[in-house]
Amino acid sequence: MTEPLNLPETFYCTPKIDFTKRVDTSNVKGKSVIVTGGANGIGAGCATALAEAGAYVTILDINEDQGNAIAKDLQSKGHHVQFIKTDITSFSSQTTGFKSAISFSPNSTIDIVLAAAGLTGHNIQSWLDEATAADSADDPSPPMTATIDVNLTGLFYNAHLALYYFRKTSTPGNRGTKQLILVSSLAGYVTLSQIPDYLASKFGVRGMWKSLRHAIHILSPSSQPSSQYPLFRTNLIAPTFIQTNMTAAIEPVLQAMNIELGNIADVVAGVMRVACDEQVFGRAVAIAASVKEAGDRNFDLGDDWEGKDAGEGVLEGIIGGRIRGLEIVGLPEYRHRAEGKEEGKEEGKEEGKEEGKAWNKRINV
Repeated sequence: MTEPLNLPETFYCTPKIDFTKRVDTSNVKGKSVIVTGGANGIGAGCATALAEAGAYVTILDINEDQGNAIAKDLQSKGHHVQFIKTDITSFSSQTTGFKSAISFSPNSTIDIVLAAAGLTGHNIQSWLDEATAADSADDPSPPMTATIDVNLTGLFYNAHLALYYFRKTSTPGNRGTKQLILVSSLAGYVTLSQIPDYLASKFGVRGMWKSLRHAIHILSPSSQPSSQYPLFRTNLIAPTFIQTNMTAAIEPVLQAMNIELGNIADVVAGVMRVACDEQVFGRAVAIAASVKEAGDRNFDLGDDWEGKDAGEGVLEGIIGGRIRGLEIVGLPEYRHRAEGKEEGKEEGKEEGKEEGKAWNKRINV
């Protein structure tokens, strides 16, 4: 590991993740874990894997029916899981959820927080077209902010509460680590044209992670090195398009553009790798569509000075085919695919137009 001379600590790099290393899931057994957005999709997949590994899992989500269903299913299999209905955009609601996790833990603590709650984004051109088409002298309606409220503000609250309760429930002499895992997106690295709310939120999460990645001693009362308090770890998960309910409407369009969608299991593989390996500090993991087994094309983005802030890793991923196609998402010249016009064919055009409407309004990675 190369270390630059006479530069601040934020330029120093931790070792890249060794993806050949076996993941020892027993390392999370008995730990208290919070999963936000755990009622469905990526969050539910991760909550299941963590529970199956023996963790005490608290799911925080607004979706009460699905949250209770997954909790009851895992409880019936002998796992330690609870669901707490939570509004991720509310600090007080999240606080209640965190307190419930502490009460649920056999050690009255929180060890890992997986911030996985998220919403899709909106194409700014759709807003602009609708706003300017209105035959009125009225001012335009404000754009929706729900995506930023959940994806960025919600995770901002996650980070504050995680650090607060990590420190508050730590006891002197209990070294180990506490970890905050932030789910961003490859949209935090590869520009998706005209989807500003989604990119702003995912770039924002990436920036938040960068600001915390070197704060390994922040759980010590003085934030100074101490052998008496746990070290703080934070790692980033950056998925490609993943097959979930949120991407179902645009999946045909993505496939027409030859973009591979990953599976929830690919994300789970990345999350479990950083959750279970206490030697992984401050790394960003790209989640790519697998070929033979879950997570077999995931890679360390090298989001540090050595990797030119992930520039080299992202470019290699696009050129090498692991994440090819993301760079053209949202570009107008490719929108004909969403209109069913590829190769000049008219058949399926109407169906394609409907897909195009979904594409133009909402998109998620």
